[in-house]
Amino acid sequence: MEKAATDTYTFEKLRGGGFTYVDKTAILKQLADGSRGSQFFIARPRRFGKSLAVSTLKCLFEGKRDLFEGLAIEPAWDWSRKWPVIHLDMGSAQTKTVPELKRFWRDMIKDEAKRNGVEFRDDENPAIALKNLINDLYDRALEVQRKIAAEHGSDTEKSKDEGQVVVLIDEYDKPLLGHLMTPQVTEFKDALKAFYSVLKTLEGKQRFLFITGVSKFSKVSIFSDLNNLKDYTLNAAVATLFGYTHREVRENFPLSLAALGEKLGKDADGAFADIVKWYDGYKFHQHAETVVNPVSLGMTFDSMELANWWSKTAIPTFLIDFFRQKPLDVSSLTIDENDLDAYEPERIKPVTLLFQTGYLTIKGFEQIEAMRRYTLGFPNLEVENSFLKDLSAAYVGQDTSYTVNVAARVVNALRARDPEGFVEAFRQFFAAIPYDLTDRQNEQSWQAIMYVVLRVVGINVGGEVRTHKGRIDLTVETATDAYIIEVKRDSTAKKAIEQIQDKSYTDRFRPSGKPITLIGIAFSTKKRTISGVKIVRGA
Repeated sequence: MEKAATDTYTFEKLRGGGFTYVDKTAILKQLADGSRGSQFFIARPRRFGKSLAVSTLKCLFEGKRDLFEGLAIEPAWDWSRKWPVIHLDMGSAQTKTVPELKRFWRDMIKDEAKRNGVEFRDDENPAIALKNLINDLYDRALEVQRKIAAEHGSDTEKSKDEGQVVVLIDEYDKPLLGHLMTPQVTEFKDALKAFYSVLKTLEGKQRFLFITGVSKFSKVSIFSDLNNLKDYTLNAAVATLFGYTHREVRENFPLSLAALGEKLGKDADGAFADIVKWYDGYKFHQHAETVVNPVSLGMTFDSMELANWWSKTAIPTFLIDFFRQKPLDVSSLTIDENDLDAYEPERIKPVTLLFQTGYLTIKGFEQIEAMRRYTLGFPNLEVENSFLKDLSAAYVGQDTSYTVNVAARVVNALRARDPEGFVEAFRQFFAAIPYDLTDRQNEQSWQAIMYVVLRVVGINVGGEVRTHKGRIDLTVETATDAYIIEVKRDSTAKKAIEQIQDKSYTDRFRPSGKPITLIGIAFSTKKRTISGVKIVRGA
């Protein structure tokens, strides 16, 4: 059976350790050969193979041909050239202060100087230390190229124009992410900006620059000086560079799929369908194929179990705090291209951050004249389940088991055709929500919370469902029944029912032939919970 990587992020270890490598080198060649430029930035969620891609590029430019035997790039690459590589991995830069971060940078640059066999020229300013390293490696490489050119009688100045040094920066934003929504965010942002600005001043000495990270901050904040940096985050050419396409999963892991299917009592096709449901769905361009999370897939094949591996990556605490104060309507998320694109570290765009961290992905795209808008949603069952459990628990300040128990009571009431029990379960849930949340909410917020709780246990629920006469707050459909729910704040449940009837919301479910139950719910600002309920069966 194939050996799927789960925690191996270096190309050399992966190729030497007998792991299955899904060949992405044809895409990497488009970046590395200079045909599209030489300086690139790509943002992707965690656990998507960014470090592996950086490590692969490092081995490529260092000329380690034996590692690429049998891969797409091997016959198409000029192996006669080798370049000095500066590899800066910021993944462990979780520093509390900027001076501590600067010491981290200087130590890392010192290690890179030693690895490349040049003297480390230190400076209190780590940007100057990086500049010294690039200059020293450039001068040494240029001298080597001049000697080679002289031996072959070629133009010694030609190599000077090519650029000599490769710079690879992994998780560039890690030093900053832990300080979002804190007073230190601007100080850290300015430190990153000053450090990375040296790359622009030495552009002519770089053969290739590649930067990865999770967040895409606006260029005026960190990369203002790197205006030549090509942002390929949502570029169709590299949309499947990270993650596995359906074809790649089937072609590279046939034995694992068969074994998983046997464990689940299915054939390989059935196992693949489960993998798609659990771990697929990420889309990094509106017209691109979806891709499977590579680490979740590896963990599944390693354990032979379908499980929620994404839960290991927790939602940032500040986002949970934000959504507690302003519940997110995850049933309908449409965002303008500019809002999806980037944000300032001091001014968080929560939905944008959820997209960049992998909790949301592209589900739809619409362009009307110059307006470009994206519809976002959860990529798969794994992510949706992780996010909604954490979020619903945060609403009441308790652990996820509390929310799951409430959701279970809701499900049991629906299965028993007991709408009164359904409402009572929610009444208890809302009564537990702290006043500092409920004092600030409108009816859309209560609706958003109900949607989250229902989705936690996989109920077929729709939010803000469009009809020809308006939008239904919530729809719930079971195997036997349909429910239409309208929410009112500081009003009456009777008015909620009248709105459903006046706007003929029931027409949506008439073709199904299922019995339809209308539920009108009124919330009281003063009581901070459900204040009235009206139920109409057989509508």
